[in-house]
Amino acid sequence: ACYPPALGNDKDTSDCSGKVPGESCTVSCAAGYTGSSSVYVCKDLDDNFIGIGPDCVSTTSTTTGTTVTTTKTSVTATTTTTSTTTPLPGTCYPPVIGPDKDTSDCILIIPPGTCTVKCANGYTGDPATYYCFNLEDNFVGVGPDCVSTTTTTMTETETTTTASHTSTSTTTSTTTPLPGACWPPVLGPNIDTSDCSPIFPPGTCEVRCAEGYSGDPAIYTCDNSVDNFYGSGPDCSSTTTTTDDPTTTTSTSATATSTTTTSTTTPAPGTCYPPVLGQDKDVTDCAGKVPGGTCTVTCTPPYTGDPATYHCVSVDGELTFVGAAVIC
Repeated sequence: ACYPPALGNDKDTSDCSGKVPGESCTVSCAAGYTGSSSVYVCKDLDDNFIGIGPDCVSTTSTTTGTTVTTTKTSVTATTTTTSTTTPLPGTCYPPVIGPDKDTSDCILIIPPGTCTVKCANGYTGDPATYYCFNLEDNFVGVGPDCVSTTTTTMTETETTTTASHTSTSTTTSTTTPLPGACWPPVLGPNIDTSDCSPIFPPGTCEVRCAEGYSGDPAIYTCDNSVDNFYGSGPDCSSTTTTTDDPTTTTSTSATATSTTTTSTTTPAPGTCYPPVLGQDKDVTDCAGKVPGGTCTVTCTPPYTGDPATYHCVSVDGELTFVGAAVIC
């Protein structure tokens, strides 16, 4: 039989005794702790059990009184377990994206396949879908954005002083707009379209020139979430001045580059909408990609950083890109 997994006093592994290779057991939180249970699989007598979690949080509160006036400090202890086991041959490695994420659904996934990544106990946020296309790249996906639900309040000193601290854990944002909202127009690195997200039809937004460029803003209109935004401009000129000195006498000429852009916010039928990642990212390689296709997202000059590969996928009938964050 496989040795039961050694996971700490906050875990109950009693269901794993006497299991032979191929059988599974349920690991739950011990008395005094709370959290969702996890399934472990007895792989063989060499590797024993494989699995992840569970994340167990103490249900015990500690009260301490100090100083001249009564002081009460409430402390909630959190215990997190990370898997140190090896996945079964032919399955994808679960994504390793921090203790605020629950990736237990990503175990034993054979490519091509998907799994749902949720926020761990003590955190809140919408779940995200991760994709495993092959055993080399393993899982790719974005998010979820998880925010701690734990607030620690401390009161101390001879005079009453109260300080509240809330810890927040955040991952990269998804490129898909809110359901029913219009896609922001993709107009190039010299245009700032941040005012166009999220806008629900019918609605308008102001498109401005990005930092380093100047020009009058333009209004874009979204009548419905099928045609998305339409409009033209703005005409943005670079504010960079170039100095030329071709002779022995000094002469200075200012050169301004003007760019006029007309929005084409609706992608070709059957293709994924390019990811909306900000003016410091270049997503031009992602135009015209169909599900199963990939593109490379790079940093827009003068920004620098490592590029990333994005995958065009279909999520609940909606075509979109998924990929890791590009830090520029």
